[in-house]
Amino acid sequence: MSRLSSFARSEHTLVPLGYLLAAVLMSFPLVTQFSTHIPAVAGDVWSYLWALGWARVATLNLGANPFHTDYIFYPLGGATQLLWATALPSFASIPLQLACGLVPAFNFMYLAASVLTGYGMYLLARYEFKSWRIQNQRIQSAAFIAGLAFTFSALRLGYGLAFTNLFHAEFIPFYILFLLKTTRTRGWRNAILAGLFFGLNAYVDFQIAAFLALFTALWFGYTGVRARFVQAKNFRGLRAPNPAGLLARWLVMCAVAGAVALPMLGIVLNDFAIEGGNYIRVFPLQYSAERSYDALSYFLPNARSALYQKLPAPRIENVNASAATPDESELSPDRQNFLGITFLALALGGAIYFRRRMFFWTLIALTFAILSLGPILHFAGVNTNLPLPFTFINHVPFLNNIRIPMRYGLFVFLGAALLAGAGALVALRWRAWLFIPFVALLLAETAGLPYPTLEFRAPRIYEKIARVPGDFAVLEIPSFYWRDAAQNEAYQVIHQKRILRAYTNRIAPDLADYFNLRQTPIVVRSLRILEGAERGTLTASEIAQDRVMRDDTLAFFNLRYAILHRQQLPAARVTQLDEYLREVLGARIIDDDGAVLAYELPQTNFTAAARALDLASNANLMYLGRGWQTEPLADADGSQGRYASAARGELYLPQSDASQVTLDLFSAAPAASMRVQMNGAKLATLPLRQGWGTGTFAVTLSERLNRLNLFFDPATIKQFAIGAVEQP
Repeated sequence: MSRLSSFARSEHTLVPLGYLLAAVLMSFPLVTQFSTHIPAVAGDVWSYLWALGWARVATLNLGANPFHTDYIFYPLGGATQLLWATALPSFASIPLQLACGLVPAFNFMYLAASVLTGYGMYLLARYEFKSWRIQNQRIQSAAFIAGLAFTFSALRLGYGLAFTNLFHAEFIPFYILFLLKTTRTRGWRNAILAGLFFGLNAYVDFQIAAFLALFTALWFGYTGVRARFVQAKNFRGLRAPNPAGLLARWLVMCAVAGAVALPMLGIVLNDFAIEGGNYIRVFPLQYSAERSYDALSYFLPNARSALYQKLPAPRIENVNASAATPDESELSPDRQNFLGITFLALALGGAIYFRRRMFFWTLIALTFAILSLGPILHFAGVNTNLPLPFTFINHVPFLNNIRIPMRYGLFVFLGAALLAGAGALVALRWRAWLFIPFVALLLAETAGLPYPTLEFRAPRIYEKIARVPGDFAVLEIPSFYWRDAAQNEAYQVIHQKRILRAYTNRIAPDLADYFNLRQTPIVVRSLRILEGAERGTLTASEIAQDRVMRDDTLAFFNLRYAILHRQQLPAARVTQLDEYLREVLGARIIDDDGAVLAYELPQTNFTAAARALDLASNANLMYLGRGWQTEPLADADGSQGRYASAARGELYLPQSDASQVTLDLFSAAPAASMRVQMNGAKLATLPLRQGWGTGTFAVTLSERLNRLNLFFDPATIKQFAIGAVEQP
């Protein structure tokens, strides 16, 4: 009895310590590389590391907007969309970054996420089991197993290698715990806490908030049906909650959740206002079908499984092929969703033995499992063409932005973990010593040891650039392959200067067009070809055009340095790029550490040609920002230009002493108008006649680059076009 009371007094210390020990074990060898490596596979994780560091740099060093800035995608600027997904962990890590650096802070937050997730699940499971008239020690052991099953499930460990927004599940169980308490007990405290934790999840990831919204809708429905059923059957010992009081508590919870999430919602709406909102868009069902689970995938060992790679296990193509397969799709962090034999057996035992008490958690596991299978059922690698409910969900606002059905699997493991805790409760009532083998088997079956880690070692040139005064941009090469863009973006936290292309998971179409697809000399067309992102070779005429456009391009993007990463490109392309940088752009090598070549670019000024721009020429595409259709050309009434693709078009004009600007404009409408803004200030409203005409207005071009916004009315695609701009 004394041992029980002693555990009760130290329960909230010993339980988190247990999860910390498991976190260290399951991420080994991270603990031995804590200051140099992060848990990761190459890809998205670099952008999450950047987001962590950017929260500190933007807030404390640069005074920049952390969520939308022209320090990336310069000069257009863009949303730091991945910082939406990790806002709370990123800003919470700032003291740790100041104390011990970026990489240790990332790793501390990683371990803390596991400890808090496990502890929250422990509290949730203990609350669910405590009314079952079972010895308290058995409940605590079973609750610990439930927390272990969810926290160290193969799926969450998989997410921990790339998608840290989905790995940060620590506030999910706390919200659910207080949601249950809000429903079952009177008072406002639990409702307020439930709303708080729901709101906090919006600062971790909007996908998690969407999952919780669906979970809450299922809970509301289940509670309502159960209340009607209890009333109809008049079960002894069961009573339905007071409808008015329950509804009031739920409304308070929703109000608090909305109030907490409102600032983040405002940030997102601001980005939508700038980008049009079309980069958070509904993807075709085929895209989702290719990112769905096979119905057998929950039951077959993962390709990363340390245990089953050494034991005979079935291998099915496109489901769980061996880790040695040349096709690495089965190694994707999304695809690590094996429940484990022990986990599955305990969950089935809990679902069957406590079928009425655990009905809701069975419903959650099955509902989210079906959604994770995507729009069409795949079984054993075969497309059955059987439609599934995801097709309907894809039309529900908010939920339709979850483009990858596999991510619904996170809540499959949550529901199954509570079922597994219930199953463990049955077994532990029979033999208490089974606790140790259950813990060992749960961890062994999901472990991917050694857990993959990546070294983050910034080349020395970035520290040198950080010490150079002034506001300028750094050109990273390569930048067109997303994995390289993500890794090279992370170095911005070191040098703290502007960069052009960035990887933020979802990129607005206008930004993708500007930095990926246009035939702009040098920065897009030429580097894309030289890096191998586009087949072909640079022709003599294209190189000649690059020489002509060099000064204007370097001045426009304010480029001071170029960094060529040898290890990210074949040797032949490194040679070609080095020759191009030196001979065409006039770059001078200033550092070579064996891994990267660093160049200083000439500091140039705009030429006279930058004051009279033929915007139908590809040479001047860099001056056209958002809102233009660059291909095909607008070809009307014998003149050419670029069609406006939206109600607003951006145009960048270099600094000059010109006092007015003249635009050649085309309107297909007989009566239309255009509002003009310069650097956010309204300048004029100009009438547009049908066909080509000119519009002239007074300006002050005092900034290095001046952003001219043209607002067309009425806004119709291919209704308006721009042909040229002159600064007399």
